[in-house]
Amino acid sequence: RGLMQLTEDTARVLGVQDRLDPKAAALGAARYLRLLKDKLPARITEPDRTWLALAAFNIGIAHREDARVLAQRQKLNPDLWSDVRKTLPLLAQPEYYADAKYGYARGGMPVAFVDRVRAYYDILLRAEAPRQPRLTLSENEPVTPK
Repeated sequence: RGLMQLTEDTARVLGVQDRLDPKAAALGAARYLRLLKDKLPARITEPDRTWLALAAFNIGIAHREDARVLAQRQKLNPDLWSDVRKTLPLLAQPEYYADAKYGYARGGMPVAFVDRVRAYYDILLRAEAPRQPRLTLSENEPVTPK
């Protein structure tokens, strides 16, 4: 429930008292995303780390891990979002979820979720003015990048 769709259990773990309070839900969701990223192996780099964490935000860590295992079985890279996004939808098919540790999952849902977040992120990047860092040698002498 609420803006960030936190479950009761997740909200409780995150210390979110009221899931319907947008500010509390957003802050809780940010903490949850950080936790999901921290649970991934250190070898997974950005942006795959964020996309895999977002998939887990949507479907749960266990099903995301089932999709990573399936990716590995299919000779795909379980550390790349582009490969895991291929295997997540397979968790809705009996021939795949029968062998998955956590069983059936609506794996197309996290793929659509991550795709929507990525599309929105791309819109925000295009709308933001390019930034050039301002460097200074001293308080009175600015240096402009070339």
